[in-house]
Amino acid sequence: MSPCRDEARYLEAEVATFDYTLMTEWPPLAWLARCDRAVPRIAIAHGPMVETQGDWFCEAVWAGPYEAGDFDRTDLVFGSGARRRDSGVVFVSSGATVDRLHVLETADTAWVSNSLACLLVAARGEVDPTHRSYFQDFKSIVRGLRHYRRTLATTAGPVRLLYHDNATWSGSVLRETPKPFPTRDFGSFERYRDFLVASLRELADNMAAGTRRHPYQLLGTMSSGYDSATVAALARPAGLREVIAFDQARNGESDSGDEIAAALDLRLTVLPREAWRAMVTPEVPFIAADAKGEEVHFAAARDRLAGRVLLTGFLGDETWDRVLGVVHRDVVRGDLTRYDGGGLSLSEYRLWAGFLHCPVPFMGARQIRDIHRITHAHAMAAWRLGGAYDRPICRRILEEAGVPRRAAGQGKRMTAVLLFHRTTFLSPTSLSDFLGWLADRAHAWRARGWRPPTPAVLGPTPLQRAAGAVAGVLRWAAAPAPELLWDVRSLAERLRTAALREPLFAHIFPWALERAKARYL
Repeated sequence: MSPCRDEARYLEAEVATFDYTLMTEWPPLAWLARCDRAVPRIAIAHGPMVETQGDWFCEAVWAGPYEAGDFDRTDLVFGSGARRRDSGVVFVSSGATVDRLHVLETADTAWVSNSLACLLVAARGEVDPTHRSYFQDFKSIVRGLRHYRRTLATTAGPVRLLYHDNATWSGSVLRETPKPFPTRDFGSFERYRDFLVASLRELADNMAAGTRRHPYQLLGTMSSGYDSATVAALARPAGLREVIAFDQARNGESDSGDEIAAALDLRLTVLPREAWRAMVTPEVPFIAADAKGEEVHFAAARDRLAGRVLLTGFLGDETWDRVLGVVHRDVVRGDLTRYDGGGLSLSEYRLWAGFLHCPVPFMGARQIRDIHRITHAHAMAAWRLGGAYDRPICRRILEEAGVPRRAAGQGKRMTAVLLFHRTTFLSPTSLSDFLGWLADRAHAWRARGWRPPTPAVLGPTPLQRAAGAVAGVLRWAAAPAPELLWDVRSLAERLRTAALREPLFAHIFPWALERAKARYL
């Protein structure tokens, strides 16, 4: 039967119904849909915290009434799910590129899941352990929605990675469909700020709806920089009362933002950034998401994340910075182009820990040209301080919320963990397990005529020593005024980091993915 006649028979019968199966041992927010062609029924296996209704299911929050289930009709949605409509079933991806859907189509079936590990268990697929570029493949999303690498090769067939856009199942064909793109009035700072505040209030109402089996509460993040502090100030009117922070940045400096939290009257919990190193294989879900795992330090927050909507500042660099938006002109395409893939490694971990991820700067970010016009408008002159780290929109939001000028944005510090760095490669338990896994698969390299990768213990190179010395001098010189020389110091740090790259880092994704698949067996 032709695909068109097949689809017609499907639609004449009935738009697909959902058959739900609760998987009590799965991660609480994971789900997997099996769509059999020409059969008006979709099998949904799901974890305990996935919300299930007759016509829709989700692990999501969106700006709109929860009871209506219209998360497929907005771009202000965080999480994922599916909605039955007369035209078919719409699978909904997050409105932020820190999450994605995974799609695998065979001759008879289309699989869709919010977890790559889950999908590959169901489809009995594996990735190539000898492929060295998984990190670059996943990182390609920084090039924007039109230019990222869209498929991942597996033994079960190519898996499509679906960011931001939705996919509609007609009964025989799964078509990518764009999210709604309403044009909003960002003609002034006040209108943009009010849009963000109003949207956060709608999210807060949605997540706390009485008809949810598993309602959520807001949880913010905090640091001494601009983005997370700005998000907290915006969310305070929506009911945000608690934030988490890490005790130090990766350069060892304090980064808790305690003075900002106090000014906003927020309860602050400071967590040890290095706690993950004492845990048992903590990196697995983080690396299994993006082959990088830089948010592994969030493992220390697991007990505080369950049942929360985590508000973060990812995309703040691109959306709110005065200098970066001018220098990097590719950002202004409105294609959600980024400088790095920060936040993506949380996409599998959050399914395990039971929280939703809402990076607030993504809200309305496809109108980034309008946002940048606000940054450079004459009305914002009082909040433009100059220097390489200057975010007038953030500065104004914070100061009008009562945060002293000296407390926020005095320097950009980063807490992300660099697992590709030799000195922070893997925790002891993970390293032991990974090396054993690598040895067991040496035959895969030999079958290609290649030498299997082996651990290398090398001392610092002259480049490492020189770059480290320069970074140390610049940190000392900039200490009295951290905003000074920040860009030069950052360049030295990047140089030092590149020189310290661990060669085995290229092989950790297949290991982590295999270990993550054990959660779905």
